[in-house]
Amino acid sequence: MANFWDSYSGIIAGFGQSFIYLLYILPFLIIIIWYISYRRNKATYKYPVRIFKIREQGKVIEVNYKGGYIGRKNSAPFFSIKTGRWWWQRIELTKTPNPKYLDEQDRVYYMQVDVDTYVQLRRRFEEGIMRLIPVEPDIKYGAVLSVQRIKDVLRLEPTWKKVLPYIALIIVGIVLIAGYAILLNTKCPVAG
Repeated sequence: MANFWDSYSGIIAGFGQSFIYLLYILPFLIIIIWYISYRRNKATYKYPVRIFKIREQGKVIEVNYKGGYIGRKNSAPFFSIKTGRWWWQRIELTKTPNPKYLDEQDRVYYMQVDVDTYVQLRRRFEEGIMRLIPVEPDIKYGAVLSVQRIKDVLRLEPTWKKVLPYIALIIVGIVLIAGYAILLNTKCPVAG
């Protein structure tokens, strides 16, 4: 039994050495990945967004986030508001903000009407008082997104693409069974 473990001691030592190298390299990889994601978020989410949330008795909560246009392949870009540090903490809007109503800091104003309903606001100053007025949303953009989603749902795939994974699985099974049969039919030399 000791002979069995001695024959694999070099492999185990190699795994140990690789693990030590990985421990040295891991902090640098984490820093590089963090830096790349930080720069990417900084480039994407560059518009300040202020959301007014209406509460009971007409009270308003103001929250400030960052927003940006997210481009997609074969589709129209959409506007996303980042609400936290992680990639899942964001609000994706089907309507893009009208750039005509951005303020001098490129800030976008929204009023939250419902859980997922946001209305863009524009500022207007009257006699020293700032008024926020709802803006008509870009209906054309929402329609383009709806049409593209419908096209994606109705797109037909060729039959061979649906059947190909099953055929590959059958071929792999046949190869494994043939290899097992060949292994059983071959004779191993007897150690003596």
